[in-house]
Amino acid sequence: MDARKVAAQFAAFTWFQDKIAGPSVPAEATRFANENWSEFLTIADEGWGRLLIRLFEERECRRRRHRRPSRVVAIGA
Repeated sequence: MDARKVAAQFAAFTWFQDKIAGPSVPAEATRFANENWSEFLTIADEGWGRLLIRLFEERECRRRRHRRPSRVVAIGA
């Protein structure tokens, strides 16, 4: 993942929620961020992008760790 792009997408997402729609419509904010992130590149900080990527990866790692193993059921035994 490109850290500046992630930061720009986050900036677009938060701008849309703050100025246009409010926090009640995250799907629209996500669509806006995916379509218009390049407009926010000038204010995107690579450090913020790296932090966001790190937080996302940590969350995914925790989610994988807490999954219960699937149970195997013998059929016809």
